[in-house]
Amino acid sequence: MNKLVEALLVFVAIVVVLLGAIFIMAGDSADMLTGAVLVVIAVMMFAFIYRVEKIAATKPTLVNQTFNVKMDGSGKFEDKEMKCRSCGAPLVDKDLKVVQGGIMVTCSYCGATYAMEEAPKW
Repeated sequence: MNKLVEALLVFVAIVVVLLGAIFIMAGDSADMLTGAVLVVIAVMMFAFIYRVEKIAATKPTLVNQTFNVKMDGSGKFEDKEMKCRSCGAPLVDKDLKVVQGGIMVTCSYCGATYAMEEAPKW
């Protein structure tokens, strides 16, 4: 629910409760009945607002985060052409997938699938 609409409903419910209390304090039986009805209406409004907020709190929210990360290595970086282990065909970026933290390669020429292993840095 929109926060402005929620605030407006809370304000109206408070006014209705106060008006109901004034009618109840008036003392006449008809006025007391009117005041009780107003108080019940206000309580129902508060319950409605609470329920709507509780439902809204359970819905997942999409959070978009962007990071500017610059990666520097301790050694010299050089580009290497990746080749398939089975047929020797060149591999491109679309052939790589990250699966459970590891890099899986599927050759687009021969269809071979294997996990890519990173060579040690030393």
